[in-house]
Amino acid sequence: MSDPHCTDLQPAAGSADGTIPFTSIPKTSRLFGDFLYDYDKLSRFYEPQGRRLDSLVARAREIGTGDYDRRRVSDALERINRLAGSPDLTFRHIDTLRREGSVAVVTGQQAGLFTGPLYTIHKALTVIKLAHCLTARGVEAVPVFWIASEDHDYAEVNHCKVVDRDGRLKQVTYEAAARKEDEPVGQVRIDSAISACIDEFISLLPPSEFTPEIERDLRECYSEGVGFAEAFARLMARLFKDYGVVLLDPLDEELKQAAAPLYSKAIEQSSPIANALLERSAELERAGYHAQVHVSSDMAPLFIMDGGKRVAMTQIDGRFSLKGSERSFKVDDLVELSRKCPTCFSPNVTLRPIVQDFLLPTAAYIGGPAEIAYFGQLRAVYEKLGRPQPCVLPRASMTLIEGRHQKTMKKYKLELTDFFDGLHSAIAKVVEQSLDRDTANAFAEAEQMFSRQMEKLERALKRTDATLAAPVKLATKKILYQIEHLRTRFVHSSAHREEAAYRQVERAYATLTPDKNLQERELNVYYFLSRYGPSLIKEIYDGADVGFSNHRLLYIGGAASQVVNTKSQ
Repeated sequence: MSDPHCTDLQPAAGSADGTIPFTSIPKTSRLFGDFLYDYDKLSRFYEPQGRRLDSLVARAREIGTGDYDRRRVSDALERINRLAGSPDLTFRHIDTLRREGSVAVVTGQQAGLFTGPLYTIHKALTVIKLAHCLTARGVEAVPVFWIASEDHDYAEVNHCKVVDRDGRLKQVTYEAAARKEDEPVGQVRIDSAISACIDEFISLLPPSEFTPEIERDLRECYSEGVGFAEAFARLMARLFKDYGVVLLDPLDEELKQAAAPLYSKAIEQSSPIANALLERSAELERAGYHAQVHVSSDMAPLFIMDGGKRVAMTQIDGRFSLKGSERSFKVDDLVELSRKCPTCFSPNVTLRPIVQDFLLPTAAYIGGPAEIAYFGQLRAVYEKLGRPQPCVLPRASMTLIEGRHQKTMKKYKLELTDFFDGLHSAIAKVVEQSLDRDTANAFAEAEQMFSRQMEKLERALKRTDATLAAPVKLATKKILYQIEHLRTRFVHSSAHREEAAYRQVERAYATLTPDKNLQERELNVYYFLSRYGPSLIKEIYDGADVGFSNHRLLYIGGAASQVVNTKSQ
């Protein structure tokens, strides 16, 4: 299948039209910025092959000939996806994985309520698109979505956010009454409270011709008695029914059995792994980067399941101790247990990707900024366990801009970057550039005049008494503070007089940069699906970049998606 976006992976990062460089986006780490734009500085921390499509194809062919338990893993994937109600295309993809030479393009995410934030969707579409690219280049590639069902931080997944009918950001939360502390989210069972949660969620969405189907899908997928991760899988299978993404739940017992040899080796190599991670983390920090995952010399790479809970272990002098308990194991005893009962174990963040790539012939892993950061640490673990590391590529990153918000931005000469500092900052720009420019200019002139005059006074006083300079600086600071305070009051007063303008900008802010974050980190996809219907998934797919791209702006709501420029037009 040919795709015009598959010519290469690199050039997108240099593109300016319709994108924002991540270096212009708040909270972008230095590591992620260099990963995209100055890779030579940190290339030693990552698999060197795969930065360009030709080298990724070569790497994929190499990975595809590796030693994998394809039959066992594929049988488990077939069972998982039958349970999720996946389409026929998914099972054709699973059959492809049974064949030697085929590879997986993998991403993963926690099982967020109703799919969680938008970047979950962006991740899935990126693996689908890259799998198409590799297949078009002659490598049979399958998109795989790893559901992080073993994670036990329920507070991270039990909610989602939408913009309500009044244009305000709202959070919907589902509390599972019978959930145990530190229980993997995949073991949490949905109870009757989910019905009221769905009621609340639907009431916030704009009513449309698409609402009944959305409600039906949510109620059928998130039904009483279903596991939390299974419900997530069911919904993902429906959303991506045209693309055949293969869903993987690592809590599956057959997958645990297949991973048992790696668990055993990780236990035996626990101390060398911890030391290698400490050394790699220190190396990252010496290079001016951050270590995404905190590690210690006594860290064990596996949790042990104890009474349905994931319990961390420490290892000292050849013994593994359960945190918060007096129980401990010798290395040999723990290795034997891992062989007999692999379901008694759960990998921590430093081992999970290696388990993934032990089970799957992973040619490329698609991750967000945080995942890319910890892959920089994890190369040391791949080396210790003798496993090939996949090429790591960033997921597509984009802001969906509805037509009405694009009109607001054009009308008031706003760019997406104007929202990064919050609603007040955007409103101030609107007032000062569009609504009351004369008064805004008067404030600017007053600021400049006072600054000039106080500087003149300071120079004169210095000639008389140098000790008077500090009081002048303090007085200047107080005067400018009072002017800024008056400016803030003026902006609020002017904005509220122009209520229609204020509400338009407020709605745009809530949708484009909710809580000063990128939209994809906050909003749930159903806010948009309720407005534009299931065809929106195809629009996002068409607009998603594959490779080392900037943050893209995608105009939606027309006959087809359009890329919009960051500059006002």
